[in-house]
Amino acid sequence: MKRSLALKYVSLLSVLVLSAILASCAGGQSPLTVQQPGVVQSVAGPWEFVATSNDGAVTGIEVALVEGTAIVGGMQQPDGLISADNAQIALVSLSPKTLDLTAFGGSCGPVTSANSLGPGTVNGPGEPVSFTLAENGNVFTVTGTLSSDGASLLNGSYTAQSSNACTDPGGTITGKMVPKISGTYAGQVCPPLESPCANSAAFTDTVNGTASENSSGVLSLNLTITGTDNATLTLSGPVTGNAFFAQGTFNGQLVSYRGYSELVSNGQGNVHSLYLMDVTDAANPSYAGTLQQQ
Repeated sequence: MKRSLALKYVSLLSVLVLSAILASCAGGQSPLTVQQPGVVQSVAGPWEFVATSNDGAVTGIEVALVEGTAIVGGMQQPDGLISADNAQIALVSLSPKTLDLTAFGGSCGPVTSANSLGPGTVNGPGEPVSFTLAENGNVFTVTGTLSSDGASLLNGSYTAQSSNACTDPGGTITGKMVPKISGTYAGQVCPPLESPCANSAAFTDTVNGTASENSSGVLSLNLTITGTDNATLTLSGPVTGNAFFAQGTFNGQLVSYRGYSELVSNGQGNVHSLYLMDVTDAANPSYAGTLQQQ
């Protein structure tokens, strides 16, 4: 009798346990379900790093930063491995006081195609960042911290490899993701196909136009020119950070420009501007004008 009663208790307990499990599966999350990880923000995209050397030179490192991916919990996630090749990097020299562009090519000359970023690692917001940077064949090691929003490099420094030909000894470096170039712009320019202009008085063409950068990092400049010339000019080409290269056809001839998006003082404050250099004659590049956002 006692054995029969015990068996009933065991049977009843089994039924209750099974019912609880079934109810859990039917009415709520199963205790065996593995939580999927949240989507991690990628740092891939347009960046500008500003390196301030201990010797006073300031270099803008314009980068279309790439981050690898890995499958985590069945989802594609950024893997924290960052890089960029020569085509994804543009170097510019900046004024130490205003950060206006002074030259293309960076402070470590001569200009070559030996530019790269990586290998590098990003551990996450608020965590360390490290990568190598080759600037015209000169190698530097960069370290810093990724901001909490994942859009800036903080407390950065860079050190030079002992075998570098460049005299830059290293210094501090900052970085931030930059917005796509867009808006309405206007300004005075040197007439296309007449570069170089001897002085600012020769900038006899007025330009009004729009700029737009698509999701693939290609810039379109649609310009209306009046003055010495009366025509429309459409330029397009790749954007790298705040720098770009754009080409178009003017009066049946190919024209090429290098450009840089920067903040320029107009006497009342800083405005977004597009610095243009005519590189149609690659051996004799010349300043072509600055368009200010309206």
